[in-house]
Amino acid sequence: MKRVAVTRPSKFLPDTVRLLNARGLEAVPVPMMEMIPRHDGALEGFFDRLAAGNVDSVIITSQNGVQFIYDRSADPAMLTKQLNSVEVIGIGPKTNSALTDRGINHIQMPGTFSSEGIVQDFCAKLKGRRVEVLRSDHGNPILISGLEAGGAKIREIIVYDIVPLSGEEQAGFVREALTGSIDAYTFTSTMTARSLLMMGESMGVLDELKKEINTKKVAVIGHPTADFLKKSGIRVDVVPERFTFEDMVEALLKVLA
Repeated sequence: MKRVAVTRPSKFLPDTVRLLNARGLEAVPVPMMEMIPRHDGALEGFFDRLAAGNVDSVIITSQNGVQFIYDRSADPAMLTKQLNSVEVIGIGPKTNSALTDRGINHIQMPGTFSSEGIVQDFCAKLKGRRVEVLRSDHGNPILISGLEAGGAKIREIIVYDIVPLSGEEQAGFVREALTGSIDAYTFTSTMTARSLLMMGESMGVLDELKKEINTKKVAVIGHPTADFLKKSGIRVDVVPERFTFEDMVEALLKVLA
């Protein structure tokens, strides 16, 4: 059975392990980052503008963002009603599913599940509109610059921060990787990849770690993640057309065969 490293945040690991097992793979899970909700008043400002009718469109870029937004709402039912009164754009099926589960209707989605996809598909439609973008502190800057260039009135709300992890669990994973016992590595974001390399550097084994990873298969979600790894000297074998974990696993299976 092929052993596949999974570097996602801890909340996703149980489902990920089950998914890989169902596909005949052994998961080697280690969280390389976590998501911390930001408390700077920006989200509350968004709630106030939405309630006052001063928002035309809302872009939410992750299912995590949906969860954090609803966790902070004083009246989730009212928030759903208000979001249903404006245009809501989700970045992909997982985000849209999280919104639908909370009663949001008529959600739009780009053909390509990425910031670039939103700019390509919605730039002209959002011209002159008051658009609130709710996302993490590591969002692709092209989303803001691209929509602003198209004439949208953008307000960016940082809902949560992405924080790298560097404890004994992560160090143990690096040591295991160096034994050569892992057959493939998966990275769902630039931060998961950066965090792993930072851990290797702090242990004084970065060159050895990169050399070992380059002897195995590497699958990533998104071109920014792929670009980061390539610039760091790591070969990327799989970037699925649809930016979902399930699609990445299906593409990885083809190169592992």
